[in-house]
Amino acid sequence: MKVSWRIWKGVEAQAFEPDAQTREAILFCPGFPGMGGTVFEQRHAAAFAELGYAVYVIKHKGTKLSGALAPVMVNNGARMMQARERGETHLGGGAATIDEWLTEPLEALRQLDGAYDKIHIIGNSFGALAALWSMTESGAPIGKVEHVILYAGAQGIDDGTEDGIMRLWKPEYLMVARITEKVTLNNAFDVVDGLKKMYGLLPARAAALPEKVKISYVVVERDELLRLSDTQKFDAAIGARGTIIMDDYDVAWPGHGYLAHDTPEYKTEDLLKVIRG
Repeated sequence: MKVSWRIWKGVEAQAFEPDAQTREAILFCPGFPGMGGTVFEQRHAAAFAELGYAVYVIKHKGTKLSGALAPVMVNNGARMMQARERGETHLGGGAATIDEWLTEPLEALRQLDGAYDKIHIIGNSFGALAALWSMTESGAPIGKVEHVILYAGAQGIDDGTEDGIMRLWKPEYLMVARITEKVTLNNAFDVVDGLKKMYGLLPARAAALPEKVKISYVVVERDELLRLSDTQKFDAAIGARGTIIMDDYDVAWPGHGYLAHDTPEYKTEDLLKVIRG
């Protein structure tokens, strides 16, 4: 297995490639603020590479390259050393906007489209939104995409009520230290406004995805942030075309800073079953 770092027009990703040439790839789109990428790398990426998949894990623009959590977020000592040599402060060249995060998978798809025959996309938490948004941008190269897996995904419907999906996104949440010590984003109120606009448009865009693209949802039964009803409402809005798979065993690991939402125990074997459908 080979581990390397890719920079694609400002979008950065860590790659885990099998020893033998492969024509099948997994693109992992991380959540908010992106720690889920490292969780996926630690628990699953090498196993998938050993099984013959090329795995690419997007690392958000605006991820800080210094501070106590930078080595965990970046999870690549060579990239950290390079950043110190170059005087870089953030991945991607600087602070990010939420619009840039929503289209990071689009640039990754442009790079991977010519290299693989089959692409599976895993969108984790916020990454589910970025995956769907990028796939439905004009001219997005999705001909090779076979399957999109919304993994503890933050998809939902903004119906203007307290139970709507925008309950997740409050400016005060975006300004807490556990976010700001990891990434630098645009103004929290602008982030919320951007997400609200995106949620209003996303169901119709996702409903227009080609039928050949399979959609699966992995829903965490004990998720502290998301509800099964969020996914059910979203799936109904896009034509009830997805398959819901319940993760009934993940629990929080409070002593280690993990929520059940972070899927700290989800088994590679179970995720492989979802990918293979």
